[in-house]
Amino acid sequence: MHGILPADDIDYINDTPTIQEYKKLKRVMKIMTNFYVGGSATKLQQAEYFEEELKKVTTDQNMIEAQLNAMKKFPIHPKRREYEEELQEENDKLVSMKKKFSNKAEEYRKLYVWSNGIVQVTKWLEDGLDDYCVNHLKMDLGFEVTPNEPLSKEKYNAYKEGLDEITYNLQESQDFFSASLDGRLRQYHRMEKEIIEAQIEAVKTFPEDNPRRSHIIAELEQDLEYVSKNMVEDPSAMAKRVRMLEMHSDFFKVLRWYREKMKALGDEYGIVDSDKRTEEEKIKSAMSTQVEFMTNFTPENTPELEELKKLNLLH
Repeated sequence: MHGILPADDIDYINDTPTIQEYKKLKRVMKIMTNFYVGGSATKLQQAEYFEEELKKVTTDQNMIEAQLNAMKKFPIHPKRREYEEELQEENDKLVSMKKKFSNKAEEYRKLYVWSNGIVQVTKWLEDGLDDYCVNHLKMDLGFEVTPNEPLSKEKYNAYKEGLDEITYNLQESQDFFSASLDGRLRQYHRMEKEIIEAQIEAVKTFPEDNPRRSHIIAELEQDLEYVSKNMVEDPSAMAKRVRMLEMHSDFFKVLRWYREKMKALGDEYGIVDSDKRTEEEKIKSAMSTQVEFMTNFTPENTPELEELKKLNLLH
């Protein structure tokens, strides 16, 4: 847990913040940095898990290869042929597993590298706040700050791009949590469940002694169990989603201020933004296929939706 943001009356942070707004910037950036540090650690754990599973599969394949090589010196004995068929069938399954684990390991390793870059950006934003407020905005915080070196164009672009990515990533995350509370995620999972059930019914029309039928039904039933668990909405999970939206709301207030800060720094350094895409285009490019598809569903009048309206957390 990263902690819940304390309630305050600050809905907008001025370009030159008040002392209260400055304190909010400091507090929220600390929480945001910890939020991404925790996420980065989780992605590393996931990458290492699938990398370890990949090693196990590779070891099993090496074992099969050793068995096959050990039998090559024997004539084509019926028992040798039987073993070779069994080993080939087992290896075919391992090839499929290896591809799955390899893709997952690569996916989470890339996410970990990306997340580490985001952590560096949040830490730079957090560490540079006092310098910007004291030396650029000429605020009196009661202490002096040694000015940081001006950013090179490359560094500026890297931090600005990272800040944009954080904003769009949080936008996608906020859209997901909103969908999980207004019924759209439930509709998404219901359709997913129906897709799986339709396949199971289709496969069951084939003979029971068909090997592929048994294999595919077992896989689809695992998928069905997984999506059914995702459809369970206990009160504690729903409450956590509301808290996450509240936290995201504060993140956005702070990020708006930081994005204005980056624009001001760019003007100060004479750097022109080369990214000509609209905000809508940037947000859509960062959106996952799941969140994008859920925009096709209509929000339901759930109690959680009414609560979001009262909390002014819908955008």
